[in-house]
Amino acid sequence: MKPAIQSKKLAIITGFIVGGFAFWWYYIPFPPSGEWYEFYTNISFWLGLGMGLAGGLFTYFILNSRRMERYRRIYFISLFFIAFTSLVVVIADMGTHTFLDWAQIHDKEYYLPGQAPGTLTYPCTRDVPQLLMGRASFLRGVGWAADFPSTMNEFLIMMIPFFVTGLFFSRGFCGWICPFGGITELFVTGKKERWSLNIFKRQTTGKRGFRYEGLKEWVKDTKYGLLLALVILSFVIAFPLVCIFCPVLWLESLIVFSIILAIILIFAVVLPFMTKRRWFCVFICPVGAIFALLNKISFFRIKMDKKKCIKCNDCVQECRMYALTPTMIEDFKSPNEDCIRCGRCIEVCPEDAMDIYWAGTSIKARSWFMAAAIITALAWYAWFIVIIVGLPK
Repeated sequence: MKPAIQSKKLAIITGFIVGGFAFWWYYIPFPPSGEWYEFYTNISFWLGLGMGLAGGLFTYFILNSRRMERYRRIYFISLFFIAFTSLVVVIADMGTHTFLDWAQIHDKEYYLPGQAPGTLTYPCTRDVPQLLMGRASFLRGVGWAADFPSTMNEFLIMMIPFFVTGLFFSRGFCGWICPFGGITELFVTGKKERWSLNIFKRQTTGKRGFRYEGLKEWVKDTKYGLLLALVILSFVIAFPLVCIFCPVLWLESLIVFSIILAIILIFAVVLPFMTKRRWFCVFICPVGAIFALLNKISFFRIKMDKKKCIKCNDCVQECRMYALTPTMIEDFKSPNEDCIRCGRCIEVCPEDAMDIYWAGTSIKARSWFMAAAIITALAWYAWFIVIIVGLPK
């Protein structure tokens, strides 16, 4: 695989852009004012500098690397550990009993007309757009102080970053940004497939004889049924759909927590380890279902060069999402809606026939995609990292 950017000068410039954004973004949550002036001043500079250097250097190395997918895996798994660590820090700071008591009374009914500003101890995605609009700040030893939207217009404005991320990346979010995806990614390490689970795969007889053609349609469509059920549930119990995926909600009921834990254990740990496929992402995840529906309008697509492809099917074997099949390769088709743009097929292709392109064009966009994904992850993970750094008293 060729590096995404051949010019080291251009890679350095891109790294500076990403690093500059990270420095600016991680300076914002700690406004140097009030009682904690000296603390805020010091931490905002050093946090911004640290994140700027980390983001810039990582961008430079991945753009110059012939091992894109390996760098991505390290970075992606690290995102999961950052998210998990932030939860541990919050619980440790509050105390387990206090945290569980708070979870029982935690108000999920956000975005209600006339709702007053509130303090959010637990890290939540809604802090990010509020932070962008200057309506959220971090208080040492307390958490986030955030203004709740009081009108429908304010609510729609707050939702813009969510819509933009979904439209821009679609299922690329699942391979580069999702905080839960790192669990599954961790357990698909290695190549030995202990379970084939052929009962869930389509079987065909083609020019080369009997073979398996990816997952059966009902298996892939299960996540859409779960999504529909959760949408209906969100209306019935009267709070936003996004809150259904909040771990705090799971802690309100021992039964719910046990069910969620069992699902994660089976589909995000055991099956990925035994099959080397991301079963939770392709079979269960309702968020992944939303992004799969948006895949056709994504800005970025993985396509193959018909002149270079030798139909070795290495990409089919290596795909962790069952997004490629032998028939797709024979017909020179792009991966299906479950493609997460992880780049594994690009890295294993012996002829450099696979790459990321701007949708509807023959212009390669791998460098643009990776830089945009890193910047987006830096933006969305602000509330996780800031809590790790600033919450302990």
